Amino acid sequence: MRHFNRGVGAAVLSFCLVAATAACTSGPADASPGITAAQVEGARVAVDADESGVEATRLLVEAAPVVVVAAPDEAAQARAASVAVGLRAPMLTAVAGGDDALAGELDRMGTERVLRVGEVTFTPDDGEVVDSPGDRADLEELTGITFHSEQEIPGDRVDDVTVHQSPGSPSLMVVGRFTAGGETASDAEQFAVGEPAWSADDAPRVLVHDATPVAAVATAVAGGAAVSHLRAPDPRVDGGSVEAVTDADTVIALGPGWGTEEELAQRIEEARTVPELPGGGQLLFPGRRFVAAYGSPITPALGVLGEQGPEESAERVRRLVEEYQPYSPEPVVPAFEIIATVAATEPGPDGNYTNEWPPEEFEPLVDAITEAGGYAVIDLQPGMADLLDQARLFEDLLRRPNVGLALDPEWKLEPGQRPGAQIGSASAEEINRVTHWLADLTRDSGGPQKLLILHQFSLAMITDREDIDTSRPEVAISLHADGHGTPEMKFETWEVLQQGLSPDIWMAWKNFYDEDTPTFTPEQTMAVEPRPWFVSYQ
Repeated sequence: MRHFNRGVGAAVLSFCLVAATAACTSGPADASPGITAAQVEGARVAVDADESGVEATRLLVEAAPVVVVAAPDEAAQARAASVAVGLRAPMLTAVAGGDDALAGELDRMGTERVLRVGEVTFTPDDGEVVDSPGDRADLEELTGITFHSEQEIPGDRVDDVTVHQSPGSPSLMVVGRFTAGGETASDAEQFAVGEPAWSADDAPRVLVHDATPVAAVATAVAGGAAVSHLRAPDPRVDGGSVEAVTDADTVIALGPGWGTEEELAQRIEEARTVPELPGGGQLLFPGRRFVAAYGSPITPALGVLGEQGPEESAERVRRLVEEYQPYSPEPVVPAFEIIATVAATEPGPDGNYTNEWPPEEFEPLVDAITEAGGYAVIDLQPGMADLLDQARLFEDLLRRPNVGLALDPEWKLEPGQRPGAQIGSASAEEINRVTHWLADLTRDSGGPQKLLILHQFSLAMITDREDIDTSRPEVAISLHADGHGTPEMKFETWEVLQQGLSPDIWMAWKNFYDEDTPTFTPEQTMAVEPRPWFVSYQ
């Protein structure tokens, strides 16, 4: 192993020699601590599956004379991230079985001093090792950092709080009780705060999320990268993620879940070019929640949408959204769920026991909710008609970026059955045919992800539910729990419907004005676990 005592000036000089495209002017005489940034272009991913942060430094850092190495416990992670951002130094985590990779990475970066935070047993073969003290004043004296405050935070928020830290002048994050790993040598030389690795003009865009290792987040923030903490590992997740990548020449995604670099590049392109959903972004969840009025303009007997005109309905839902927003960390979007085909007691001219109206009948409602910045869902009660055949009737409406589809198996009949005489059912095979058609339509029309709602209040309503195909990325499937009655009855239905449900299906809830006793308030509805992604009112 090469010795750790190579000077930072030599490291920078070496980097300039091997990377002619870099704008390097530093030499041994004017070298300063901090991070020498690696040259990165395009869309790149560093997963760091072991949570050490080594992959992130390999991607972001060419050289670093000082590195913070932390124990994996939350208290040490919080303190180490604060110190790394304060020193503008990379952070790595000493994970089980990771000593060789850690030593190799320190060697590659030309690291001369290691500041260990917490109970770290890793020791490099060469170079100076300093243990971080437990006392804040002693820590500030050793590091040269003046923490502007001491911030107690939950352990699961270290990553997103780190994103908002100020390099060179952070707060000291505190999670529980910190245990120092060793005594700080009395003659330890004070550390120096480094210079930014990037200027504001040339900083890469770095994307992180809740599962990104703290070490990777801290390294990016410490270097001065433009770091965005997303709700999910996808640049299409909401309006903020789209804005983050729109004008970025280089996008670096840290942590698991981003897919390959080719997949990331494709998603960035879609974030830049595909029309956005109400609320921003091209993915429905987890970037927003919906509150909807349910019914049909044909008659008020089918729900609240028939009780007033389109604009008045939009205003009614807007007021509901205002009541829900305080209880949702995600933006709440107004919606209509429009019953477009209605199960009938008589067979009708085509013998399928369903009433169908031309799509133009529902355009005023779709236009009104669109004008209100919302989403429309076309709901089908098929009778004996094929679900896909009915969906095709509304193809033009479904091409709109803010229009989705709902299937109601309660009203799907077999030969010899009549609406209302029994609870209907739909097979996974029939649902999958609709899913694939809707996914193909969405892909071919170049629109954002499409919502497909499946109504259910009894397990028998969807046969072979485990065979429902959730693999099409163009469609987000939501299971709408339609149970009504007392809170106990509704919760029983809610729990039963989640048994064996695919984790890729998003839960939705319905409140009934007349049949619920009592109707849940917005606060009560949003206290349901898991919190519903789509709430409708009938």
